[in-house]
Amino acid sequence: MDIPQFELRRDFTQRANEYFTGGSGDLTEVQIFTGPAAALPEKMSRNLVQSRFAGQQRRAGRGLPKEAVLLTAKTGGGQWISAAVYVRPRDPAALLILMLQTLTLYAAVLIPLALVTRRIVKPLERLTQRVGRVGLTEEADPLRSEGPSDIRNLINSFNAMQARVSALLGEKDVMLGAIGHDLKTPLAALRVRIESVEDDAEREKMVAAIDEMVTILDDILTLARMGKSGEAKQQTDLAALVESVAEEFVSTGAAVQMTEPDGRILALVRPILLRRAVRNLIGNAVKHGGNADIIVMHSGGEIAIHIDDNGPGIAAEQIENMFQPFTRVDISRNRASGGSGLGLTIARAIASAHGGTVTLINRTAGGIRATISLPV
Repeated sequence: MDIPQFELRRDFTQRANEYFTGGSGDLTEVQIFTGPAAALPEKMSRNLVQSRFAGQQRRAGRGLPKEAVLLTAKTGGGQWISAAVYVRPRDPAALLILMLQTLTLYAAVLIPLALVTRRIVKPLERLTQRVGRVGLTEEADPLRSEGPSDIRNLINSFNAMQARVSALLGEKDVMLGAIGHDLKTPLAALRVRIESVEDDAEREKMVAAIDEMVTILDDILTLARMGKSGEAKQQTDLAALVESVAEEFVSTGAAVQMTEPDGRILALVRPILLRRAVRNLIGNAVKHGGNADIIVMHSGGEIAIHIDDNGPGIAAEQIENMFQPFTRVDISRNRASGGSGLGLTIARAIASAHGGTVTLINRTAGGIRATISLPV
């Protein structure tokens, strides 16, 4: 049907027909129009003016809308029925109320959800941090059991496991102490007896062999006890620590030099352990590269101790193997040239115990750069 000044809204009409017709109802066709309210037939216009919405508008001191929506429907008997309503103007307050209701709903749901999530995640975060330190630090107190029942059961199981690991590490330390005592005592006695050997050359060879055995034994025990060091961490000036180690080599005539940093470089470390790691790397540089150039600096949120040499370098595919125990650059097993093969292993273990690492790279200019990286 056609209504003057009213426009057929085909999109709404199509949806209305899909919804109202084709089913068990009596309607066979639906049409929706929009147009000026004043153009409606007199009866429809009078009904609109007398509607509840129109009364609300008048009481609120607002005028009636100018636009209207007209719906016409055809019944199965061919009769047309129609109804009209005003197009209500947009109310900014209604939009604001809707937004406030939405925000309130989100807050009512998300705040409890965040609290529940925090109650679950917090214990898991602490557990994850503790798991990463198992076997690397001194014995720690059990974690507090909290959170949902599944999380509490997991924490309790971890605490039991940690207690067993600590007990095993303690037994290992006792065993290593006994082994060290049982091996060092006869070696010391043997060295005393060697002093009676008349041949100077033979005596020196024997003494060197015993010294090598003692040193290797010390290195093995140090590596085995790395995760249970009794030394407390201290705020230490790393530049001063490295410089003191470098001076030890300089006093023996080694070609070791250090570039002074601009200021103090402080870190929380175990000075005796870290001194050994630096000493091992400088010793390797002097032994295999002929010199050691040292730089201590802040680098990308870390503290880096670079030790460069001018040696022949190492094949790239062999670099990682150098950190394996008893691996040496030199084929000779003589300690004066090849060492015990544990220096790099110990250095990396010490750095790892501080949350850092040790890396080796071939320098473009030749030689090796050994780097100890430590967290700030």
